[in-house]
Amino acid sequence: MSSVARLAWMLLVLALVGAMAGLFAPHERVWGIDLGATGTVVFGFALWVGAWLFARHPDAIFPPEWSIAERRGWAGLLFLTLVFLNFARFMGTIAQLDIPPVSMRELPSRHFLWNLFVILIAWAVVAGTQRGPKSELVELDERDLRMQRLADHAGDWALTLAVIAVVLLLAFVPAQRLAWWLMPLIAANMLIGLLIVRSFVEHASLVVLYARERR
Repeated sequence: MSSVARLAWMLLVLALVGAMAGLFAPHERVWGIDLGATGTVVFGFALWVGAWLFARHPDAIFPPEWSIAERRGWAGLLFLTLVFLNFARFMGTIAQLDIPPVSMRELPSRHFLWNLFVILIAWAVVAGTQRGPKSELVELDERDLRMQRLADHAGDWALTLAVIAVVLLLAFVPAQRLAWWLMPLIAANMLIGLLIVRSFVEHASLVVLYARERR
């Protein structure tokens, strides 16, 4: 493993630790350190330095035998994990409200939207660099297309099962227990969560398929 690859993995671990601390650590001082704010700063630093590293040295980070599609699959899985963690924290914050929000202004979404914006920009930077030195060549061969089709099916199944689970909840859980979650803004965010889960399962399946084929 090259020094660039080792640095990239270190930044990955640092970004995940920072994300966990920034999202879930208490925003109060422990031994004089605000863990939540410190985690947010560490997360932002590691994310942007990592994106710059991917942009400058993409071939030194991924194994040379990996196709462009596989590289994008791994990058997508990483960034979707960060998106999912941010969304889970956002929904956890909403769940703690005594009164469900009825307008966009009442949603505590500022921190979530800012993190989402940063993550998506970094993802776009990394994805844009995964084209190799000859961008005019076809990026997806027959194997990549087959893998992508199987991963799409896995994501569709995950979405289907999630919708079935929602239908069962609506059918068998008493209405008074679901009233809070069925408020329009809450329900809309839950639907967004289903789409995030679907995309996450798709990228995770793609990574697993490439790993299994390589054995």
